[in-house]
Amino acid sequence: MIHPQLEFKDYQALYPDDPMLLTLDGKTIPYKGNFIVYPTFINEAAYYEKGIAMCLTQKHQITI
Repeated sequence: MIHPQLEFKDYQALYPDDPMLLTLDGKTIPYKGNFIVYPTFINEAAYYEKGIAMCLTQKHQITI
């Protein structure tokens, strides 16, 4: 399950070791990436059948 601290936090920074998921027995599973990411579509019902809990994005600055 999505960790309660992450619910409704679309586009807010998720840092390595921040709580990301929660098991049915209440164990926290942290984000284990090496970069700051920005989750989107957190817990969207449309993705439930596909087994997708969220999409992780990265911020990039592009100079034109």
